[in-house]
Amino acid sequence: MNNALMFGNGKGGVGKTSLAANVAGLAAHAGWRVLTVDLDPQGNLGSDLGYKQDGLGDEGEGLLQAVVAGRPVSPITNVRPRLDSIPAGQATTDLWAVINNRRSVDSAAIADLDVVLGPISQAYDLVVVDSPPAGGVAVDAALSASRWLVIPVKFDDGSIDGLELMARQFASAKATVNPALQLLGVTLFDFSTAGTAIRREVRAQLTAELGGVAPVIKSVIRRAERAAYDMRKNGLLAHEYQAKATESHERISIAERIRMSRSGNAAPQFSSAAGGLAEDYAKLTTELLLSLGDLHSRVGR
Repeated sequence: MNNALMFGNGKGGVGKTSLAANVAGLAAHAGWRVLTVDLDPQGNLGSDLGYKQDGLGDEGEGLLQAVVAGRPVSPITNVRPRLDSIPAGQATTDLWAVINNRRSVDSAAIADLDVVLGPISQAYDLVVVDSPPAGGVAVDAALSASRWLVIPVKFDDGSIDGLELMARQFASAKATVNPALQLLGVTLFDFSTAGTAIRREVRAQLTAELGGVAPVIKSVIRRAERAAYDMRKNGLLAHEYQAKATESHERISIAERIRMSRSGNAAPQFSSAAGGLAEDYAKLTTELLLSLGDLHSRVGR
């Protein structure tokens, strides 16, 4: 797919799903026609976008049948205005087993995912791929179907190790099955706003390790545990969570809050980081979409 942006790291828990959901949602909000593709059997992208809470999704069965039986892929439509989604789940594990078995006979089978997703991707301006954390066939297949890769990292050593694993798989995929694949950059995720020294140190380390192959993306996603918990639980993206926090604050006056407190009824609580987190995602999405637009204008779609 020549319009697919993949978020990937060899380690889990580094923000791939949160980034995929929020970048996709903000791109759609900005007017892009967007498709998300969840390739992680955990299916957390469905929680972040809210359709899992609504009982929607097929546990990845549609994508499995597209690869096994050649059936057309049918995404969940209108998850947000201009945003559709292909879900993952239990059947996604079977999908990787099928592709792995085929790969043992024919190495070209790693591109099966691109074959089935390529036609539907043409209806969208951007396809956002959330890949599973483990190495092996699942990540190889995701890389074969993507045009650009963004690697999120946290400041822990495991995250850096995951970066190195992903970089090796990226290089292999580019050399063997997907020469158009590009490493768009590395982005810092879940960093304390007070930890400027740590950010500088990690950024310098990553810049040295990348050796000019790709940039460390300027925008950083801050740590906001309460907001992240609330967002996934309620299927809200960062800008939507901020809007609800603002609405709640404006709707409930100080006097009303005092009365609610005296009566034992707590006012709705939102993370104080809501606004900053929404701004972080907005800056990152703008930076990425501008990069994609520049690449499109220089090399064409």
